[in-house]
Amino acid sequence: MKRGIRIIATGLLLLAFGCKNATPIVKEPWIEKPVSEWPDFALTNEISFKDTTYKNLANSFLIDTGYDTLGISCKHIFMVFQYPVGLKSIDLGKDFNYWKLYPRNDSEKDIVIKRLINTDSLEIIGQFNTLKVRDWILFEIDKKDLDLYPLKIRYTPVKTNEIIYAAGWGTKQEDNSRPALTKLKCYMNLGDYFYTQTLSTDIHPAGRSGSPVIDKNGYLVGIVSGAEGKFGVIGSVNYLKTMMDKYNIEYNPQ
Repeated sequence: MKRGIRIIATGLLLLAFGCKNATPIVKEPWIEKPVSEWPDFALTNEISFKDTTYKNLANSFLIDTGYDTLGISCKHIFMVFQYPVGLKSIDLGKDFNYWKLYPRNDSEKDIVIKRLINTDSLEIIGQFNTLKVRDWILFEIDKKDLDLYPLKIRYTPVKTNEIIYAAGWGTKQEDNSRPALTKLKCYMNLGDYFYTQTLSTDIHPAGRSGSPVIDKNGYLVGIVSGAEGKFGVIGSVNYLKTMMDKYNIEYNPQ
């Protein structure tokens, strides 16, 4: 009996010690404010090649690695560049002019990319079903006069039934004064991407690829990649972490 009491007491001490030393989750200071008061972090793209310029194409955002600020957008945007630009791989090619990131409601707050970090002339663009597991492109940006908010990253996986939010601009969005916020629920997490159910009923999904997906505390957990049937497809931060490791980008996993 005494031995059983000692085991229970030891377990309670370990539990108390673990709880005492657990790192508390600190919410982003803006997350509980009205959406109209959130900082500018949902962006769109303007990409220029020699004979073609794409404006307001998909979505983008900035991330805070803990050491640097990087630009992010969706890799399947390269499917658009196959014609008429003629790109075949994840490489901007010789006819590339510039790529800007900016809020659609304030194009003067633009950030110019300096280079595409995970460029790869051997990585074939492919179709959506191959891109969804690797749907992140990373940019080194010109941080001069940075007036946009970089999102902090959550590295723990999204759980089944967890509520998350996509913030971005859509092609059929009538009000462009602010990016729309779409409420989602995780249906199934497959590691490099996860499926979601859309809980918002008043938002059209078209054109929202590349939007950042945040959790209830305001931390980045994914990127809008596309849809399969009735489910949304979100690229998880797993691939982002893989790319940062591959290209020796310092980050703070806490």
